[in-house]
Amino acid sequence: MPFLIPLLALIIGILIGDSIQLPAWGLVPMLVACASYLLILKKTSTPLLALKHNKRHMVWVFLIFAGIGIFDIAFHKPTISSSQPPKGYILAEGEIIEAKSFASGDRFVVDVIRMVDTLSQVRTFHNFKVLLSSDGFSADPGDIITFIPRLNPITDNPNFRPTGFAERMHRVGIYFTTHAKASEINLKGFNHTLANSAVAWRNRLVVKIEKSSLSRPTCNFIIALLLGDRSFLSEEVRDTFSNAGVAHVLALSGMHVAIIMGIILALLFPFKIWGWHCIRYIVALLLVWVYAFFTGMSPSTVRACIMTTFVVVALIIQRRNSPENALLASAFIILLLNPQSLFDIGLQLSVLCVGSLLLFAGPLNPVNRHRHPMLHSVVAAALVSLVSTVTTWVVVSFYFKSVPLLFLPVNLCLLPILPLYICLSVLFIILLIFGIDFSALAWILNNGYKIFDWIASYLSAFGNATVSFDIQMPVVILWLLGVLIIAYAIKRRSDKSKIILAGGLSLMIISIVSIPFLNDKPKDGIIFQKSSSDISLALYDGAYPQVSTMPRNTISRIVHKGCEILSIDCNENLDSLATTLLSSRKQRKRYLILGSGFKGTTLKEVPGLEGFDKIILHPSMKRKMETKLRQEAVEIGLNALYSLREDGPLEELLPDSLPIIK
Repeated sequence: MPFLIPLLALIIGILIGDSIQLPAWGLVPMLVACASYLLILKKTSTPLLALKHNKRHMVWVFLIFAGIGIFDIAFHKPTISSSQPPKGYILAEGEIIEAKSFASGDRFVVDVIRMVDTLSQVRTFHNFKVLLSSDGFSADPGDIITFIPRLNPITDNPNFRPTGFAERMHRVGIYFTTHAKASEINLKGFNHTLANSAVAWRNRLVVKIEKSSLSRPTCNFIIALLLGDRSFLSEEVRDTFSNAGVAHVLALSGMHVAIIMGIILALLFPFKIWGWHCIRYIVALLLVWVYAFFTGMSPSTVRACIMTTFVVVALIIQRRNSPENALLASAFIILLLNPQSLFDIGLQLSVLCVGSLLLFAGPLNPVNRHRHPMLHSVVAAALVSLVSTVTTWVVVSFYFKSVPLLFLPVNLCLLPILPLYICLSVLFIILLIFGIDFSALAWILNNGYKIFDWIASYLSAFGNATVSFDIQMPVVILWLLGVLIIAYAIKRRSDKSKIILAGGLSLMIISIVSIPFLNDKPKDGIIFQKSSSDISLALYDGAYPQVSTMPRNTISRIVHKGCEILSIDCNENLDSLATTLLSSRKQRKRYLILGSGFKGTTLKEVPGLEGFDKIILHPSMKRKMETKLRQEAVEIGLNALYSLREDGPLEELLPDSLPIIK
């Protein structure tokens, strides 16, 4: 596989370049590569010596591409990568490169081109991306806009435990966020690039699909299935498919491109009869790229199309067809064009899934495809789900902390009918382009979606459809290394294959056994959230929170894991509630929240105040009242007073060893 060494070197170079600040370090491996090449060239004066030193050429090739990786990531790094946003700017101009709509508003990724400061001086920027949120401003990728840059560092939501959102944004070069009203954003123009034109055409197709005779749920499903825009799907639908282990159906990927390619080749079968094999492959390849254009040139589709192009070109020029090398070449080109894609979860999962299928799906299928084609297809469908999930579960768990349990039965039910559904959907969209809304075909698609939804909902309803894993990076490395060793043993098929296979299995077993030792069990706890409106709590049962809101204008009580939380948000006579406040229940800890309704009363008047571990002042309380209570707490020597407004959200852990208070 010629692209293996360049790809590995490029990845290592990107990782090194991402961790250092001086791109000039990229010259070091390049200079060493030149010296190595000259040294090898000097020692290969005869053909025999040249053959002997042939493998050593991989050294300078590796170093050259490692240096390219360092320079590549340095070029794509933003102008500003510090944690402090640039200040003193009153206007920013940039291009929208990603647009998404949510129930809470619109969110855009904007590549800032220039900003104007208070002295009317203009500063230009390079790869300076910000996350812009707005309420009601409609725009598409490629639009040039101006807005007021109220930049703030991207951080994890302090009202919850860290989720890694800020780190993921930093990995792709987005460090700051800002908010602007729709009236503060102005549309200046449009950048007519191929990618932006593709998104515009995709949006036109979306409008045609929405105006068709399809039902609304089917429209949303087809838009996600074929055009890659999942923002139309409700959270409930996405959770259903995710829990059932078929979220890949909703994510435009290589599987969809492979199905589209198969449909096109089937339609072009007459070309094969006439002996026009090359023309058939060229036309199919062009149509696949046309499909990629109409999907908005999404990264996953482009990735699959590049891989398909390498395979088809190898067939046309009658060279040895290596799908594995095509996969490596497509990943190499994508990383060369955008090195920050290395940290993209979609690229990682896509390469792992396709690679696992190429390595295992064929060799592990025991059924002869020529003798039993139908049985071979059924076993292949099962292996596709099994192999891809077994290979990628560590990566999924590393990012999402859970793994679906029902992937195999659900995929066995859905995958056989998915190609037919995609074929009919493509036919329906083509007819829509020509102004034909075929109602009978729409009826078939509507009922087909109901079948998909029913299967996913029915199977995922059997209890908890996911198992939780909090995987650390050493586990991921050990597991994937074991998978690669097993793949090598299966491909080699020599006398030592059993030993190599045992070594790979051992690494996988070690990775599983090491999970409890590398991962501390998340502790139960409570986060008293900072919110000016609701009295809200994030109640953690291990790693998973449940948000609970306490009613306003009354006295309420919540018990979580033996911990009692009382809320007073009214001005009632507290003496009548002395029994509740002086409760003798066995509790680990007791907390008291005082809301805005707690007024005209002093802390001394609260019965059993000393029985609470902490008294928390809610941000809805007026500042004057809060200041008064804080002064009173100092006078009476109360050190357990906490202000959410001043000190931020409060997290309290509840370890198992905590003593019970009677």
